[in-house]
Amino acid sequence: MNTLVSAHQRLDRLEPKVDQLEKDVASVKTEVHFQFKEVFHRVKRLEAILITAAGTIIMLLVSVLLKMG
Repeated sequence: MNTLVSAHQRLDRLEPKVDQLEKDVASVKTEVHFQFKEVFHRVKRLEAILITAAGTIIMLLVSVLLKMG
């Protein structure tokens, strides 16, 4: 019986810590979600820039080939 009381006392001391950890995890998840969204948008913008640059380079090379031939 004494062990059961001791276990309940330890559980009562740990419960607020667990509640705080759950709040912390939720806030970290939210922050990571927003940061991931921002990184995704940056990568998407960089991808568009690189595709445009590659298209421009290809067009320049084609125009050079046509002028030579």
